[in-house]
Order: sequence, then structure tokens, then C-alpha cells
Amino acid sequence: LSEFEGVLRIATTHETQWWDERQESSSSLYTLEPRDGVLEIIGEVNDLGRGERIFAVRYLGDLATVVTFRQTDPLYTIDLADPTNPTVLGELKINGYSAYLHPIGDDLVIGVGQDATDQGQTTGTQVSLFDISDRANPVRVDQWSLPGSYSDTEWDARAFLWWGPAEL
Repeated sequence: LSEFEGVLRIATTHETQWWDERQESSSSLYTLEPRDGVLEIIGEVNDLGRGERIFAVRYLGDLATVVTFRQTDPLYTIDLADPTNPTVLGELKINGYSAYLHPIGDDLVIGVGQDATDQGQTTGTQVSLFDISDRANPVRVDQWSLPGSYSDTEWDARAFLWWGPAEL
């Protein structure tokens, strides 16, 4: 969830029911505004990561970065400048996933999560640095992995610290 300039933004995964495995999961991002005391959907993006689920979302003003995962980690960049027409700008597929995303300035995002094999089996902590300056073509510019490990940052954002003045 995020609120920006009076618009609520929600990213969610639609999971299949245990009794109906024919349907694949997918994720959506919705924008909502209060109208007559009721939140109404004013825009949406659907079918993000079909067959996957959301692992991380970071809202950066009028941009959203969304990570879904099953075998590979699509990092989506979504333009929210017009909340009535959210638009997927770019997608980067890498092995593993980021469970936490943190901005480093306007054009870089750090992702903390798990590295994985081509089959989606997690292998240990992965820290990635993404360049999102070209919103249509996000790229991973650096990566660090520690096999056989995990980071508390995957489920507790307070375990992460970025100290901007020292760039640490």
C-alpha cells in the first residue's frame, strides 16, 4: 500500500484456490481514490507475473517497482504519473528474487532476497543493484551472493540500513 497525492496504490497477488489448480496466480496494481466516502478503483495493471506471486514492491513517487517470483525474478517498472492509466514500462528477468527494495537516489535500487537456480530453487542470499534510469529497460549493474544463507531483511525491513550521507 502507498498513498501519493491523494491516490491509494495497492499491489496484490491473486492466488488460485486449492481446489482449482487450473487457474494460474497473477498480480495486479490498482490505483484508488475516495469518492463519496468510498474508495473506487480509477486505474489498474493486471497479469503481472502470471503463475508467480509478488515478493516486493517499492513506490517511488510516480513510479512503482514490483518483483514477482516463481523461477525467475521479473522486476517491473510501472509508470503511475497518470493514476487512471498505470502502465508497465519495463521488465527485467533474473534468477532469484528481491524480497526488499530500497532506493539509492533517483536511478538506483538495491534488492535483497535470494539467488536461485534456473529451476527456481533458492541457493542463498542475493543483493542486487538495479539501474532504473531508463524506466523501459531496468538493468542489474551489480550483484553479491552468499550461498546457503538468508538475510533478515527478507521479512523485516528494519534489518536494512542505508546511510545516505556516507553512501553506506
